[in-house]
Amino acid sequence: MDKSTQIDRKNKQGEINPSPIPAELRPRILDSGLLIRSYYEGVPSRGRETPEPVPRVFSYMVLTQMIGGRGLYWNAQSGSREIRPGQWICVTSHYESSYFGYQDSFIEDSISFLGGTATALATNGIIKNGLFDFGKERRLLPIIHKLRESTAAAFLEANAMLVSLLFEFHHAARENNPSPALTDFNRLLQEIKRNMGRWWTVGEMAEFCNISENYLRRIFHEHTGVSPKSYLDNLRMNRAAELLTGTRRSIPDIAKQLGYMDPYHFIRRFSQLMAIPPARYRKNFRDRYL
Repeated sequence: MDKSTQIDRKNKQGEINPSPIPAELRPRILDSGLLIRSYYEGVPSRGRETPEPVPRVFSYMVLTQMIGGRGLYWNAQSGSREIRPGQWICVTSHYESSYFGYQDSFIEDSISFLGGTATALATNGIIKNGLFDFGKERRLLPIIHKLRESTAAAFLEANAMLVSLLFEFHHAARENNPSPALTDFNRLLQEIKRNMGRWWTVGEMAEFCNISENYLRRIFHEHTGVSPKSYLDNLRMNRAAELLTGTRRSIPDIAKQLGYMDPYHFIRRFSQLMAIPPARYRKNFRDRYL
């Protein structure tokens, strides 16, 4: 199977810009964490007569919307699926997949990008591979139009627009395609927030979600960016900071509400995570109207 990193040859009826950022500005734009390396607007590619996929691997990431025609999407996990006009495809770097026109043209808007921000978003599960429903509106066009302004400020603004779109895409995918495990995981997060005084073990959390402990850790990392223990610690400390600055409750009372039977344990942990003892935090940041 062909594992080339090269894209298919395109019919030049739409607009293709393989390098929207001038070479002299590319290092400076990449320093911001993201570089848009190419875009297509309304570009058709010739359809194949056979549904057999030709897997490809990119050294960058791609967000594509099929705006017309007929296509197929393939990856090793889900096999082949038909692409309907308006659907979106996301491909992370070094991921083997294939999308193409099948017995018709494949007409697309597309942006490819790379950089540290893109890598961080993929590592933390914000950018995921697959075929998605995200509405038929051509959401990439405002970014492409901004790139055409060809100023450093416009390129940076296009980066910000793309990151915002990727977060919208991520939230929509979670809402539209919730797995049973993810539904239970969201219920778990709600239960943890409802009763922050309960000390959960990883085993108890996994049992609540009816999944393995390893899978639970993976979901936590994908959806919160941290381990279960770090999530619980951060949640408790943020709540403690709110109580310290927004109420007159004593530090032992706050510690008890958050599940610390020993207030000195709470003080040590707060000091470690917040880099300041709770009494000093209250003194420095307390609401002046209390």
